[in-house]
Amino acid sequence: MILLVAVAAGLLATILRSRLTGRPLKTIQLKFGWLVFVAVLPQILVFQIPAVGRLISEDVAAVVLVSSQVLLFGFATINMKRPGFWLLALGSLANLLVIVFNGGWMPISPGIVHRIIPDLPSDFPLVGRRLGLSKDWIYADPDIRFPWLSDRFTLPDWSPYQVAFSFGDILIALGAIWLLWSLSDPENKEIK
Repeated sequence: MILLVAVAAGLLATILRSRLTGRPLKTIQLKFGWLVFVAVLPQILVFQIPAVGRLISEDVAAVVLVSSQVLLFGFATINMKRPGFWLLALGSLANLLVIVFNGGWMPISPGIVHRIIPDLPSDFPLVGRRLGLSKDWIYADPDIRFPWLSDRFTLPDWSPYQVAFSFGDILIALGAIWLLWSLSDPENKEIK
């Protein structure tokens, strides 16, 4: 979710900047761009389409998540010379590390679950289970390895849509915004 908002904001900002300054948008040459599709498609199938997600075992889902993160980190690393990609790589690495060290899942604490699902009964057993069909596994706070990299941030309480996200997600979002902003830089040459 945070990445979609970042992409939308980055595109809107760079298009507005381009129109206001009269600068044409640049194209960008990315190496191994197909890796993004190969990495993201399994995540969409397993974690975003409930009919598919229910058919996939938790062991396979964890392998899908780790494999996807490895591919995304590889893609970001290969393209490190492009604007914003060092942030994309750092965010991907942060997410990969916390997922690997927490059994192949993005850890989330019961307190954060209650923030994003405020109507959940306080005595509902959470620890030791997957949060719905998501990529998150609910751990007791002391059991989370690298807790500062877990899904621990939420949107403000006034937001009608509640979601948890990680520090790595924030870095990835900032990298995406930077990359998109660079498309309207003053130089009229392609980004290679």
